[in-house]
Amino acid sequence: MRAVDILSALSACPTAPLHEEYVARRILALCREFGLAVTSDAYGNLYVRPPRRSSSAGGVPLALVAHMDHPALEVVSTDPPVGRLLGGVNAKCFERPIPVRLIGRDRETRGRIVSRREEEDGVMLALEVDSPIPPGAFGVFDVEAFREDGETLHGPAMDDLAGCAAILAALSDCAARGMDGDVVGVFTRAEEVGLTGATLVAREGLLPKSTLVVSLEASRALPGAEQGGGPVIRVGDRTAAFHPEGEALLRRAAAQLAERTPAVPVQRQLMAGGTCEATAFATFGYVATGVALPLGNYHNVSPEMRIEAEYIHRQDLLGAVELLVATVDAAGSEAGPDPVRTRLTTRADAMAARLRESREGWRIDG
Repeated sequence: MRAVDILSALSACPTAPLHEEYVARRILALCREFGLAVTSDAYGNLYVRPPRRSSSAGGVPLALVAHMDHPALEVVSTDPPVGRLLGGVNAKCFERPIPVRLIGRDRETRGRIVSRREEEDGVMLALEVDSPIPPGAFGVFDVEAFREDGETLHGPAMDDLAGCAAILAALSDCAARGMDGDVVGVFTRAEEVGLTGATLVAREGLLPKSTLVVSLEASRALPGAEQGGGPVIRVGDRTAAFHPEGEALLRRAAAQLAERTPAVPVQRQLMAGGTCEATAFATFGYVATGVALPLGNYHNVSPEMRIEAEYIHRQDLLGAVELLVATVDAAGSEAGPDPVRTRLTTRADAMAARLRESREGWRIDG
């Protein structure tokens, strides 16, 4: 249940692309509580590691990646009040006023988005405000706070605070169990405006090139990736298919979970609702794959085109934590035979003689 508590704590933090400081501070505080080491790069991406007993432990170096931002706005003018949309939100949502919180360095105020317009610099949002906008303000949609409704978890920014929570819970579990895998949690910035933080990490080689990257994200629920069916091994996103070596590691971890009683369900699907950070890492030569949590109200957009809280299923979140811990374990141990390769090889060996025999007499050579 620690993952739910972590998600609740992170969900209390307002966040936007380029304005992730509240989430970053909360992650730092949680890591101190859990005994996890935190470092940062020049761009503000965070690297979280559990303690290791031996630096010479074998296995595949593993990075678990999630982003700290969520679609929101930043104030570009106070007179008149105007914000720039950061991230993708369906234009139909702006046909009615949208309540927002405007957060500054020393205070916040509330207001409403009353219209949108496309400009060369992006999507501009006209604002009405209840009091003067504080300096350096950014805005978040004023939707309900984190709450539990049976098995459903609602919150303002499940994409991707749920991914952050799952990784923190998994790293905490690894530390508590004394696991010695070579694993780092990477918490990135500005994903919603072009995978920016992840691209900088990947392009500049801030992780060793031998690292296998698992991108974890709450992604739009789709047929075959249903809420409550367990975390999803993501074979690709809207832009690209992911690396089979990465998926093979996740399959090994899922097979470990399947042996348990009760088994942890795991789904597998191409999640084409958006592009995730695995694509950024794969583009710059990393072996990358993904895990997804099926998400409702993607980017806060309800089926009725209203701005509302996002939501995930509790068991998908808890299952993701178990899958990640099992993945750390699988990455740190000697790889067993790939079950797909074993199945194909067994069939090919059994049929090879018949293929050679049935090919005799064919007049197709040369």
